This record gives sequence, C-alpha cells and structure tokens, in this order.
Amino acid sequence: MNQYETTAPADTGDSDQPVVEKAKDQVQEVAQRAQNVAGDAQIKVRDQVDQRSTQVGEQVASSATALRAGADELVRQGNQSAADAANRAAAQAERLGAYLQDADANRILADAEDVARKNPWAVVVGGVVVGAAAARFLKASSSRRYESTAGIGPTYGAGT
Repeated sequence: MNQYETTAPADTGDSDQPVVEKAKDQVQEVAQRAQNVAGDAQIKVRDQVDQRSTQVGEQVASSATALRAGADELVRQGNQSAADAANRAAAQAERLGAYLQDADANRILADAEDVARKNPWAVVVGGVVVGAAAARFLKASSSRRYESTAGIGPTYGAGT
C-alpha cells in the first residue's frame, strides 16, 4: 500500500446507519420547509401584483376620463385634430385600465412573456432605458446623500 491509499474501517455495521438516516430526514425536512417558504412568497408576490395592477388600472382609467374632458374642451376651442388625438389616447388608456383591473398576476405574466418572445429587441431596449434611468437616479441620490452627511451644500456657482 502506498502513502495515498487509505483503508476503510473494518466494521461497517449498523452503528452508522441511524446517523445517516437522521441526516437524510433533516435534509428532507429542510428542503420541505424551503419549498413551503418559496410557495408562500410566490403567493404573496402574486397577491401584491394583483392588488397593484388593480390600483394602477383605476388610476389609468381616471386619467382616461381626464383625457376625454380635455378632448371635449379642445372641441369647444375648435381644435378638432387635437381632440381626436386626445380621444384616441383616452380610448387606449381605458383599454389598458380595464385590462389591469381585470387581469390577475398569472395573465399579466403570461402576456408579458408573449410580448417578450415576439419583440426581444424591445425588451433589450427597454432594459437599457430602465437601467440608464436607475443609474442616473442612484447617482443623483448618492451625491445628495454625500453632501448631506458631509455637511457640504450644493455648489452651483463657484465664486470668482
């Protein structure tokens, strides 16, 4: 036997078996708990999406009403082409608001996946735009936080 070989214990009796079974049971129990937690989190997220989409749908529908009122005012002022554009925008807003109010989280997710499959470049461009906006926001808030903690006020014009 060389220096890298090891010998197995001579007795592999039942003394180790209860320890192995306990370990397997504990692993299974932890895995089951993790699945339960993940399931609960998924349910909570879906509930939040349902609630938020309904709220946003109501806000969009109320914006559609305001657009219709603006279109009526444009007609009174004699600007029919702008009124037509406002009416078309109001109709689209009403459709979006109704969709958001009626759709549940599963439907919204499925529809978003369909759009992403049909228009992958739109998703990429949207991601870039959202990322750039988030970076600008974080940069602006970071400098404000630094100025407030350092006791430095904004310097808009250096004295000459």
